[in-house]
Amino acid sequence: MCPRLALLLALVLPLAAQAEPLTPGGSPRQPIAAISGDWNGDEALDAAFLYPGADGLADLVVMINNQVTGLETVLALPGVVWSGPMAGQAPAFEPRSETSFAIRSEQTGIGRTPWHQWVTLAWRDGGFVVAGYDYSFYDRLDLSHYGECSVNLLTGAYTLTHGPGDEVPEITRQGSTEERGFPLADLREGWQARACDDLFR
Repeated sequence: MCPRLALLLALVLPLAAQAEPLTPGGSPRQPIAAISGDWNGDEALDAAFLYPGADGLADLVVMINNQVTGLETVLALPGVVWSGPMAGQAPAFEPRSETSFAIRSEQTGIGRTPWHQWVTLAWRDGGFVVAGYDYSFYDRLDLSHYGECSVNLLTGAYTLTHGPGDEVPEITRQGSTEERGFPLADLREGWQARACDDLFR
């Protein structure tokens, strides 16, 4: 681990643990995933965490560095991310740009059709918005059956490809959707961009 990352985690994780409710046993919850970046461009590192939640879901906590007392929680969304109990089912973060990062959900541990989903969050106009959505799956038994969809909710541009498999017609589409980004505070578990609906039929 690089020294800068080690120092960051040493500073960030205790602050995040103090901000979060304790477990029934009285100890701080341990995060599933963490990410840091200067998303609001004020030259101070901010952070986001995923914590185990209830009913197979994860809680999202976003912290902004106020440059005086350090990180403070600005948004806590319980149960907005799917989180399975097995390997290949844990959510994670992925960096996207200087002002954005993505929450990745996946189910690759079991089943015939593993899938990945990314919800991109971006700092815009003083707050975080849901700025993009990506989803992909494939069929372990029929490799001609697969699907990919990517939606930029800031511009409305999207692409979708659905391999035919044995049951569905082949679909390849690109265009523009009227659906746009919305405040992160309004995100709910199970949300999917409407332009990708054909992948789930």
